[in-house]
Amino acid sequence: PGGSVRDEDSIRAADELGMAMVFTGVRHFKH
Repeated sequence: PGGSVRDEDSIRAADELGMAMVFTGVRHFKH
C-alpha cells in the first residue's frame, strides 16, 4: 500500500481482518 491504485482495497481487507498497516512512504515492490 501507498501509491497503488488498489490501496483502498488493501486497507479495507486489513481493517476487516484486524491487521495493522504501516505507510512508510517507501515502495518495497517495483516492476
